[in-house]
Amino acid sequence: VSTQSTGYDTGGFSIKGRTTMPGMKRDCGGAAAILGAFAAAVECGFKENLHAVLCVAENSVGPRATVPDDVHTLYSGKTVEINNTDAEGRLVLGDGVAFANKDLNADIVLDMATLTGAQGITTGMYHGAVLTNNA
Repeated sequence: VSTQSTGYDTGGFSIKGRTTMPGMKRDCGGAAAILGAFAAAVECGFKENLHAVLCVAENSVGPRATVPDDVHTLYSGKTVEINNTDAEGRLVLGDGVAFANKDLNADIVLDMATLTGAQGITTGMYHGAVLTNNA
């Protein structure tokens, strides 16, 4: 199980506007849901091999912040040029999925994350977007 979470997402140097930044503390919803589900599975005595990979980031402006045009090398070894610093969730999630595949040899990867406003438009306010590599 893999998820992305941003503690508080200001958008970094591609800063969010004053009407879209309030409420970004909820950007950790996917990670909170996965952590809760993982804890429930453990408490219920789940015996299979289960991992929760929480891909957590903080996205704000500071001296060590990513800026547009930076190039990052991801965990998979691929490089990516940053065009918009408000896409940090995709980067940490990509690292988490690569870690789950490479180091945990996961048979099934399930992602539940609050990656974009498009997720809210697609699934609504009360439903999460869930992706998996297993049909």
